[in-house]
Amino acid sequence: MAGILATTVLTGASAQAASGGGCTEYSSGVRPERYIDFRACISAPKVGVGRPDAYLTLRAGHPACKVYIRAVRTGGSRVVSNKVHNCPAGAVRMKRFTAPDFKDNHHEEGEAYATYFQIRWSDGDWAPQYPYRSPWLKLP
Repeated sequence: MAGILATTVLTGASAQAASGGGCTEYSSGVRPERYIDFRACISAPKVGVGRPDAYLTLRAGHPACKVYIRAVRTGGSRVVSNKVHNCPAGAVRMKRFTAPDFKDNHHEEGEAYATYFQIRWSDGDWAPQYPYRSPWLKLP
């Protein structure tokens, strides 16, 4: 289709916690007027607890959408936290979305956790985006 531009750019980790984790920044868009920027993040606010979150920038004029935040554990990709949010109407800059903190008492040594971020557009014009991942975090 002429005039459609689709890109996804991984810009690298923007922060690193002592135990790993941090944020990975991404940019994606179809049609220049609908670009989005987001960060998939994970941290350990205290010993044995993981905190998944994401930050989203949307340009004005975007269709309705949903934001999926999911934390998974290595070794079978077991989901340990999950939350779906409606996108806000209009333009937003670095709006924070969270999933519940998790405490996984059944993890095995060497296992790590990551946050997956996905946005799905409801207007049928955009296919769902692939989920994007934070850096891996080993819980302290």
